[in-house]
Amino acid sequence: MLLRQLSRFLVAVLPMCAFAACSDQSPVAPQGVNGGLQSARPSGGTPGTYTMLFRPTPSGLSIILDAYVTDATANPALGGSAVFQFCATRGKPAPSAVCNSGSGRWARVGTAGIISGGTEVGHALRVYDPAPQSVGTTIGFRFKYLSDVSGIANGVSAGADHTF
Repeated sequence: MLLRQLSRFLVAVLPMCAFAACSDQSPVAPQGVNGGLQSARPSGGTPGTYTMLFRPTPSGLSIILDAYVTDATANPALGGSAVFQFCATRGKPAPSAVCNSGSGRWARVGTAGIISGGTEVGHALRVYDPAPQSVGTTIGFRFKYLSDVSGIANGVSAGADHTF
């Protein structure tokens, strides 16, 4: 008897579910989404200023790479990340002019998030530890800014040199 009642219930409910699934508006579909797809990153943004800076470390054997990002009106970025790179030719660090001329390539150092509060807002910091063996070596650095919701467009800083 229970099996017969369950069968009648399913026969009555399944057609309604099929009708609802085929309707134009699904009750579980997100609203305001074109084709059900959304981008996690904005497609653009206003151009910014991307400045590569350096800070000394207490030991003096390495440096702190400092990416500073602002919008067109000098307001610091509140989000995003910086991908730091150094110039290399034939596997050895080189000045930025080598990569800018096409004779070298930019190699990845690492990534750091943009600081969103405090006195370092708009900066991303990363230690560059593999200092060269010889004093007087000049290495070129730059960073790529990857925006999130800050409204500042993705961009690349100019190369900047640091002499150890």
